[in-house]
Amino acid sequence: MSLLRTLASRGAVAVLLLVLGASTTFAQDRGDLQQLFDQGMQAYRQGDYETAITKFREIVAQDPTQADAMQLLDASQDALLELMVAGGEFETFAKEVLRKAAAADREMRRDPEAAAEVAQGVFADSYAERNRAIFELATRFGPFGVPPLVEALGDPDHSRRLAAIYALSRMGSAVFVPVVAASHSEDENVRLGTLHVLNALGDPRAVARVADMAANDASAEVQALARKVLDDAHADPAVAHFEQGLAYFHHDPEYGSSPAENEGVLWTVEGRRLEWYEVPPAIVPLELAKHHLLRAMELGHPDAAPMVAQVYAAEVAILDGLAASGQDVAEQRSAQWLALLTLDHEAIAAGLEDAVRSGQPVVAEVLVRALDGPGGRDWPALDLALTSEYPSLRVRAALALGHRGDFSAEVVSGLAEAVSLEAVRVVVIADPDAERAARLAQDLEEQGVVAVLAEDGGAGLTHLHLATYVDAVVVADPLPDMYAAAFVAAVRKDDRLAGVPVFVLGNEQTSVDDAEVVQSLDAATVVGAFPELDAERRGYEAVAADAAETLLDAARRGSAGGAAEALAGAADRADAIAAPALRALGLAGDAAAADVLVGVVGDTGRSSTVRVAAADGAADLHAQTGADFDAQAFQAAMLEGDAALAEACARVLGVLGAGHLSAGVALQ
Repeated sequence: MSLLRTLASRGAVAVLLLVLGASTTFAQDRGDLQQLFDQGMQAYRQGDYETAITKFREIVAQDPTQADAMQLLDASQDALLELMVAGGEFETFAKEVLRKAAAADREMRRDPEAAAEVAQGVFADSYAERNRAIFELATRFGPFGVPPLVEALGDPDHSRRLAAIYALSRMGSAVFVPVVAASHSEDENVRLGTLHVLNALGDPRAVARVADMAANDASAEVQALARKVLDDAHADPAVAHFEQGLAYFHHDPEYGSSPAENEGVLWTVEGRRLEWYEVPPAIVPLELAKHHLLRAMELGHPDAAPMVAQVYAAEVAILDGLAASGQDVAEQRSAQWLALLTLDHEAIAAGLEDAVRSGQPVVAEVLVRALDGPGGRDWPALDLALTSEYPSLRVRAALALGHRGDFSAEVVSGLAEAVSLEAVRVVVIADPDAERAARLAQDLEEQGVVAVLAEDGGAGLTHLHLATYVDAVVVADPLPDMYAAAFVAAVRKDDRLAGVPVFVLGNEQTSVDDAEVVQSLDAATVVGAFPELDAERRGYEAVAADAAETLLDAARRGSAGGAAEALAGAADRADAIAAPALRALGLAGDAAAADVLVGVVGDTGRSSTVRVAAADGAADLHAQTGADFDAQAFQAAMLEGDAALAEACARVLGVLGAGHLSAGVALQ
């Protein structure tokens, strides 16, 4: 059967393969779970879906162990497949059982010597022994059971190659990513073996790689086999790679990477030696997307480069967040940033436009920063970003345009918003009830909070991973693709989100560890749970300071009048913000700004830098508008003994024409 003709879903295939030859080693006496499941299936088949869902939720609430899930799979695989096909929450429940069954101790799974020892059973004479070895490799090691079998794919002994192909073909979707990595081996036999495995797995995500092998492999034999595996021998590998890259990037539920597959590793092959290396889990699907998109770009796909830009930007955003949580990822972050900058900037601009239109504010912000610098042009994508519903993106776009000397009313408005920016609060809402989610989002936004919406768990986790900061999470139970318990568990695996409050919209039957279960939720409750801002959020001060400097430039050109109120409001902020804001206020303000400026000059608790800026602003304001000032405030500040402040105040007195203060020369 070809890859394109297979009708079975990846999840259903995985369930079948995991239960194949199930061993009682993993079984426990949990008749209560089986009884609940049987009751749920009886209700389901009688059309009483409400009762069925209630029973299935009770199973999830008991938080079954891997052994429990394995026993349930062993006894009820046909029923679980029935639920998988039914879709909706029934599919969600079946996937949850599969996820639990696939879980295992991390160290145990990653023991290469133990995996190699178990793999020897794959080549035994006994059918039962071979089946036990295959099952143990799949359930105990998952993808980490693949390397010894890839080694055997290149074995001179034909029978061993066939045994390895058979074993890999029966281990389920968990082996897919390492097998695809192995298909890049220099060893022709390994490549041929991986094609047989991919064909047997029937995973549609293999189409791009197989099409590429059919068209471009150095071996005529590999090309011929790849064409047989494909339904369409003329499939365009550039298009297939592009589409697969999009699926990984957008976390497509059918063609992307499922959370159960994500082990936080990627794979590389040299000859017959397949090895894994650590990658932050949130980066894994992006690296897979990048692999396909870079290949699509290499093969000439016209839309690949803008998507590559988005992938790099997403990785930069995630690594920024990991760095903020204390992880040492500076080198990795720098590498992605530099790679992004080397892309054709027209592609970056196209990627920005798509990111804005598709509602990816974090990715768009990074792309704006990439376009903000020497060699910049009047990219229409920046104007589009300036109209975004997300404040932080509007601010970034305004800064980029302002740095280029664009001081239109829209840009100045964005810069004024940036000067006032202290720290945007962000809430991620994962809720398939669009009306309920929109209502909460609107209430939050009225309080100055950015609400990022997702209709399912995959998209919600993507937003969480991409966000540098998140102040709260709201998740409905169930989601179309997972239960809230699985969603919350994934959130808590991210060190950055360990202390973030999580609200679960459920009912009296919902029980989720490490989250607050509520039946309804308002914005005030969410905002009230926000954690205190920490030092890591000072990045917003840097943005505000940049905006103040840019507005000072605008004011010197006579274009910052619309920002006067925001500039005045910045007078009490940190020196890096207040000093340029006060200078700009003097050039762009009206008579009402006089009180702000003279108040700062007379405030002995402020720094000399800020007081000098206020005095300079006062001189400019009087020259521009003729505003009145109390000269005594400047005279008093002039005599405090601060040389820089004295000079600035003396200048103001002269500009005001407030009267000459004579001085003579006398040697001490």
